[in-house]
Amino acid sequence: MKRTIALFAFVGLVATLAAAGTKKYRGAWFEVHYPADFKLRNSLQSSGMPHEFDSAFFVSPDGQVRFYIFSPQWGGDTPDIAVKPELETEKTDKTETANGFKKRWYTITPRKAGFTRSYVETTSEDGAIHWVIGIEYADKKAYEKYQSSYLAFKKSLKQFAD
Repeated sequence: MKRTIALFAFVGLVATLAAAGTKKYRGAWFEVHYPADFKLRNSLQSSGMPHEFDSAFFVSPDGQVRFYIFSPQWGGDTPDIAVKPELETEKTDKTETANGFKKRWYTITPRKAGFTRSYVETTSEDGAIHWVIGIEYADKKAYEKYQSSYLAFKKSLKQFAD
């Protein structure tokens, strides 16, 4: 019995510490949790919700990693992460279609110096729904350092409807 109580107390403490290690960000049509020591950088302003945003970046304290989310009410474009053809190349890593949605995993790599950017883009068959989540990183070491935080960030996404 004492072991069970101790186990529940430990699990509660871990959950409290984990929650304390993140901040909640609410965009115009979504919500995510990101590491508390990351800096928020709003990006694309929402056309349907004045003073709110459809996309944002979350920058690590060392500046080596950025998390990205784009989740508008409906479809839309992502000019804030568009490929710069003279500086970068884009490669689709995988695509998958299921339940009326197409998912595309793609990577943008710099031709010389810069961040590698990996995204998952989800689009409905009719194009009305479109959202992107991703990570941008300076090198493999930076990616590995923040990988578990990024996976938690992705998992935390909650999207809202009107």
